[in-house]
Amino acid sequence: MQNKLNTFSKISYYIRYKTGFESFSSKEYRYFWLAAAFSNIGIWCLSYARIWLMHDMTGSTKMVGMVGFFTLSPVLILSVFGGILADRKNRLVNIRVTRLLFSVLGLTTAFLLLYDYINPASLLIISLCAGILLALDLPSRASMLPALVDKRLLPGAISLYSIVFGASAIIGPVIFAPLVKLTGVQGVFFIISACYFLTFLSLLKMNTNIHKPRKIRRKIRSDLSGGFRYIYKNKSLFYLILMGVSVTIFFSSFDTLIPKYSEDWLSGGIDSFGQILLGSGLGGLISTVILIFYGTQFNHKNVIIYSCIGIGLSFILLTLFKNILVIFFAAMLLGGLKTFFNTMNTTLAQLLAVNEFRGRVMSIHQLTWSSAAIGSLLIGYSAEFIGIRITLIISGIFISIFGFIFGRKLINKPIDDTQIKS
Repeated sequence: MQNKLNTFSKISYYIRYKTGFESFSSKEYRYFWLAAAFSNIGIWCLSYARIWLMHDMTGSTKMVGMVGFFTLSPVLILSVFGGILADRKNRLVNIRVTRLLFSVLGLTTAFLLLYDYINPASLLIISLCAGILLALDLPSRASMLPALVDKRLLPGAISLYSIVFGASAIIGPVIFAPLVKLTGVQGVFFIISACYFLTFLSLLKMNTNIHKPRKIRRKIRSDLSGGFRYIYKNKSLFYLILMGVSVTIFFSSFDTLIPKYSEDWLSGGIDSFGQILLGSGLGGLISTVILIFYGTQFNHKNVIIYSCIGIGLSFILLTLFKNILVIFFAAMLLGGLKTFFNTMNTTLAQLLAVNEFRGRVMSIHQLTWSSAAIGSLLIGYSAEFIGIRITLIISGIFISIFGFIFGRKLINKPIDDTQIKS
């Protein structure tokens, strides 16, 4: 019995102090994580509900691509100003405001659907509003983590934070198709609004004092140019962002083409769409769990390269078979490898950025995500001319090539101790 207790104690000690779970010892981190859990269910549903709604209204990959473009182009253009806001104003207050506005936007969309006032134009306007909120929200949110936990715990905290993305990508597909059938798409948007409001309530529990910025007298133009100069001089950050942008542009073919792919290639409609998203979410969740327990033992840069190559091969696998089990497996690989790539990329960016520039660095780093605005438009139009399968194959090839090229450059620019500051 004593041996069993000792074994249990060792396991408990390992889980609590040697993995990402140690981050939960911080009360502020716990509330931040809970807020993220609610908001990521909301943002997952918000993204794919709009995508499916546009597909249902128009059946056009170009119009689905426009949803992505209208959502992410504000992030592409305005996120640097969101970064300046994050470095000048209280980051916690910033995201409280944006999350409450997200709740209002979801509720507005739900009522427009309920009373049949929605059309492609109004959906694009809603997507644009969501994009503007994201541009102001993301830099502040991404910059808050280092203030919530000890620097030693940062890689684990980021991995544990990432689990909410994986979990929401599981919950989303499980509830999406049944909800659409039961209550219509408006039911999804009511849930989105509720999730964001719960996020707002969780953020109210956090302490604003630890997120007070230093008083800055510089001009905004000086802040902008200073952020870009800092990244350019830090070659590891420069290559990290360049690689993220190039990969994201072509990875956007997954979100843009999957609705049409589900109907035309698999002939399964929303059910096949939900199963593919479920596979992707499950893969992301598995990868996140691996990162929580073993992420600190990985070579970040090697994982980034291998993930890009694997993503490219998984895209090609999607085009070779019509069997839903094979497609589900390919989607799992895509979701898992993308999680590895995103988590390692974000972790390195956080470690490399000094706190004075962190808001601007993370706002520019959002280009690795918001560049999907360009990709959605490019991919949507390409699929109209050369077909969905060929577009997916080309996307996979370019992801592997760019990941390898920029990844090798990143490895040739090792991180030294003087670069990693908090």
